Amino acid sequence: MEKNPNDISRKDISELVSKGEKLLELLEEMPANNEHEYQKNRNIFTSEYVKWYAKCLPLIRSMVPDKATRFESLYHTNKRTGMNEYTYTVQDYIHGIYFKDRPKSYTDSIITKRLKEQMSILETSVARSSDFTFEMESFVKINPINRVDSSSIVKRNKLIDIDFFDEHYNSIRTEINSCFKQGFYMASLELSKRLINSLLVDLIRSNFPLAGEGHRSLYYDYLKEDFRDTNELIKALSDKKQDFNINPEAIDYLIELVAPMEPKKKPESHSFGASPKRENIQALKIEETMELIIEIIDFIKK
Repeated sequence: MEKNPNDISRKDISELVSKGEKLLELLEEMPANNEHEYQKNRNIFTSEYVKWYAKCLPLIRSMVPDKATRFESLYHTNKRTGMNEYTYTVQDYIHGIYFKDRPKSYTDSIITKRLKEQMSILETSVARSSDFTFEMESFVKINPINRVDSSSIVKRNKLIDIDFFDEHYNSIRTEINSCFKQGFYMASLELSKRLINSLLVDLIRSNFPLAGEGHRSLYYDYLKEDFRDTNELIKALSDKKQDFNINPEAIDYLIELVAPMEPKKKPESHSFGASPKRENIQALKIEETMELIIEIIDFIKK
């Protein structure tokens, strides 16, 4: 049974520290000369890290709120002008983004530094807890009606919380969140899909900036005089993933995220699609998809 967040002891935090140390050991023991074992250990690390991070973040926000922003930024960030060893995050690693001109051990060493810093922040929370249990409510800003973290209420009313590089995209984000907050889920989903389509066009255009060699036809249909639909863009990404200056696994993961948003339709189904529920939209990982596209674009432009 999952631990009640209102009753967490120093022992619970210490167990998270111990888990983090095991993750560090796994990173430092990545075999450089055995690709099969490397991928096996990497998969274990990414799976266990996501669970570890999900447990740590609420504690950090409550026990050491002054360090919460830094803890989160080591995992992911929406505010960077490019990707390098200083801006590279754990989420980039989970998404399979590597520095193509460097050995994998170089990227592993960067992630080791990120995790060590997160561990240091987590250990600070141990020092601030008592020997026994502490009441989480005394550290968390509680909503008096529903007794939940007030910041989570704001988050629940937003489908996307990203600061885009394009102000037009930021205005669309505002419209998406407004529809989502008011319960217009079909509108928020369709706008989100259109925005993802535009970001995919930006991605392909960033990797193939020259007009020649048929590159524009990857994302633009000259016969229809319009940009290609998302399924066509996904196919272009799949066909050309080896030509991207990035680990192909990152493109594969991106395709996995986008594909469920464009399900195959049967001839007898409604051409407009069924009206989605709130939980249906949240399950699509729309924000994560957009973040990954932006990360890959940043990486290509570095």
